[in-house]
Amino acid sequence: MRLGVILDDETLLGAGRRSDPVELVVMRTTFLNPPRTSAAKRMAERVHERHRDAEVIPYAWHYLTHEASDGVVVGSNRSLALEPGSFGHLRGDGIAHAWEISRICAEAFGSTRVVIRTPPSFSPGGLSRRRFTDFVNALAPEHPRLVWEPEGLWSSAEAAAFAEPLGVEVLAPAFAMTGQLLEFEGAGWLRISGGKDARLRASHAEVLAYALAEHEGLTVLFEGPRAYANLRSFASALALV
Repeated sequence: MRLGVILDDETLLGAGRRSDPVELVVMRTTFLNPPRTSAAKRMAERVHERHRDAEVIPYAWHYLTHEASDGVVVGSNRSLALEPGSFGHLRGDGIAHAWEISRICAEAFGSTRVVIRTPPSFSPGGLSRRRFTDFVNALAPEHPRLVWEPEGLWSSAEAAAFAEPLGVEVLAPAFAMTGQLLEFEGAGWLRISGGKDARLRASHAEVLAYALAEHEGLTVLFEGPRAYANLRSFASALALV
């Protein structure tokens, strides 16, 4: 089992310790604001100062997956001058540019993967499946591998059954907002958010550790302002199983 963190803000690295069992650091900042090559290399260097051997993985730029109606607020972040309807849902005039920026970011990070998050509007219907399949099949063999985080109506099992033949791994939430452990059949990557206060309770960490202990090859990622503390709680619970 590999453990890692998802960071929305690079400053959260300050909560990490060199002794933390972190093998992956996923930078969600790149979803809104992918850094240029030199800045991305510096970001990876700062991660490796804290976690020497961790793989640093970017989220794909939102123009690749999210349409104008999906509510992404660009703000002062990096942007493209594109008309609504010409980007998102893995199609449109902006797809090649958005993917190239994401690919360059992964390369600068030294990563072999990119996480793509699709919005709820990217439903499990035939059109979405066709666009996803066409996008994956068009990727060059040397391009980064995809880890897919579907939002909305996709179940973990349904997403995995669709993505596995394409060589794409699935990232799924481990807990519902109610704190209930979800079914994650087929997902090779799990995302742990913590409770309402972003804290993973010791009881939840224990339940999760017992549920996951026999699943080989899982990647478990912790997100939110208490990502590192939650990772440590889980690692401690896992050691007792």
